[in-house]
Amino acid sequence: MKKALDPHSALRSLAARLEQPRWSAAGSVATGMLGAHRARARSFDAGLTVALTLDRPVSQAPEACLLLASTPEACDDALYLADDSLWLLRRFPERLTEVEFDLLLKQQLALAALLAGRDRAPPLVLPIAGRYA
Repeated sequence: MKKALDPHSALRSLAARLEQPRWSAAGSVATGMLGAHRARARSFDAGLTVALTLDRPVSQAPEACLLLASTPEACDDALYLADDSLWLLRRFPERLTEVEFDLLLKQQLALAALLAGRDRAPPLVLPIAGRYA
């Protein structure tokens, strides 16, 4: 049987996956580590939002925005800058089954890995015409 989750039960389900979850005083915000990413989650009546840090320098934010904009599966996702880190924000629908929530969360983690900055090799120095070393 597929169990339906409301935003508050989805937040509790996510908090169970976080390493050392910390709750806000009101109990509507949970923070912690989800795999290699810092995570923030908050439940609203209209749904759950989850933000994950990206392993990308802030100076490469424009490239990350372009990559996110070119990914049709992430049309409702957003990037924002806070605490000197880039965060990938996803708003989940108001009502989800456990399976749907799990799949959407895995998709967000995969997108965070896709948007992670890659170490670039230094540009090659081309020889000056007529000189070969």
